[in-house]
Amino acid sequence: MKAWEAVAAALVAEGVTEVFGVMGDGNLKLIPHITSTHGVRMVAARHESAALAMADGYARTSGRVGVCSVTQGPGLTNTLTALISARKAGTPLVLLTGDTPHGVPGLPQDCDQEALLAAAGVPVQPFSSASAAADVAAAFATARGGPGPVALSMPTDVQDEESVQDEESAADEAVVTVAETAPTPASVVAEPDESSLAEAAALLASAERPVVLAGRGAIRAGAKEAAIALADEVGALLATTLPAKSWFDGHPWSVGICGGFATPLGADLIADADVVVVLGAGVNSFTNRAGALLHEPTKIVHVDVDPAAVGRYTPAAVSVVGDARVVATRLREMVAGSSPRDGFRTEEVAERLRTFDLGDAHDDEGVDGALDPRTVCAELEHLLPANRQLITDGGHFCGFPASYLSVPEPSAFLFSLDFGSVGLGLGSAIGAAVAHPERLTVLVIGDGGLMMSLGDLETLSREQVPMLVLVFDDGAYGAELHFLRMLGLPEEESLFTTPDLVAVAESVGARGMLIETLDDLKGLAAECVDLRHPLVAHIPVNRDVRAGWLEEAFARKVGE
Repeated sequence: MKAWEAVAAALVAEGVTEVFGVMGDGNLKLIPHITSTHGVRMVAARHESAALAMADGYARTSGRVGVCSVTQGPGLTNTLTALISARKAGTPLVLLTGDTPHGVPGLPQDCDQEALLAAAGVPVQPFSSASAAADVAAAFATARGGPGPVALSMPTDVQDEESVQDEESAADEAVVTVAETAPTPASVVAEPDESSLAEAAALLASAERPVVLAGRGAIRAGAKEAAIALADEVGALLATTLPAKSWFDGHPWSVGICGGFATPLGADLIADADVVVVLGAGVNSFTNRAGALLHEPTKIVHVDVDPAAVGRYTPAAVSVVGDARVVATRLREMVAGSSPRDGFRTEEVAERLRTFDLGDAHDDEGVDGALDPRTVCAELEHLLPANRQLITDGGHFCGFPASYLSVPEPSAFLFSLDFGSVGLGLGSAIGAAVAHPERLTVLVIGDGGLMMSLGDLETLSREQVPMLVLVFDDGAYGAELHFLRMLGLPEEESLFTTPDLVAVAESVGARGMLIETLDDLKGLAAECVDLRHPLVAHIPVNRDVRAGWLEEAFARKVGE
């Protein structure tokens, strides 16, 4: 068989049922073959950035390896923003990119693809016709061992060469290749240092107002029960980073997200903590509200499998390198039986948590023709089906849905801002919806992000992916608008006229609704009870409502 046929067979052997991509001469034979011969679903995007974002969203929400296929040169370069975002998120993903043929120099699409991928921080699995199947297997093994994507760069003339490798030799070679190239899985780590554990336990045993803060690393370690048990032992509150949103929802002592999207109550309580145990989270500027939340005299016990991650952004009083589940379990055992105390778990705090309602924490600033985005999200929290997944694009608005709209578990939430980019949300949401058709997929995107990725609104319609697209339209690049205002600079260049998005949606075969009043949301929610088609809701919002997180994010820059 040809090498491209061997690649297709190897993908099927890895259990691949969906591929996201854009066809070009670099995958012109592979794509029709995997669909017609192997029955793999190909979701054909209009732009490679969206295709990669689809594979990213699929992988993040399903836990499976996402697969994206693009052609060489510009096909690859068009993926880079989404690819770097996936790499920063540690998404298990295999990118199959074509490459120009070795025997035809000087082609317009020729570029140093390995250098581009290296600059993006993405490893490249070697590829040859003789070992094509093993190369695919090795790429998947690397992606699963992660964290992050891996690429196969496949010259078109090599794809056309005969691949004579049998299955047994392919498997053998795959094992060798992975052993030589794959990073050590994050879960395979040495036991935590006993002296560090003892120091952390002593600090925690003396804490009067402790908090246990969990991030993505804790989720990957399966540390939920261990984290809760530790918090219960010392009377701690439970909190998460943004990517771990909802992990402790339902627990009576959960305060939700820590950082820029924290509730006012959550922020107040966390700011009063004397010891914070951080399990598998980076404590970056966002989680720490630009340094305004976790600082002296608060002491941080930072736990992570990656030594480089501990204290990288925020200094830690105690550093513990180890698996979050293992360390949380050991710490609970070490502090068990220490002098009893309520910690944060007093009746007063319990009453504040029971009675706090985020929907009542703001004064509505909706005006004629422009709703308050906070109120819209607060209303939708109660109107939309609970079995949902939430994807947010980047932009000024993004904190509103992330704060107000709940999800059943962290895998049902995707915040496509790991690289600080705008316009990846639509692709990410399509991939998430393909992965979980049983959930209502809710994408919240700004007018700027939608216009940047508008072509793939047609993909959404063509594929008939059931999805609710909430377009928060402030007629501006909102973050830039508010930044200009904070700097006292003219804002005109941040303003845009938005087309009739209902007409735009209907022109590509989707359904559109204009939401002008809060009552309109009830009709929108009724449509979502059993949604079977894409529904685009155009929601003009008041651009004068400024998110608190934006002021925090730019506080340092404004002062410079």
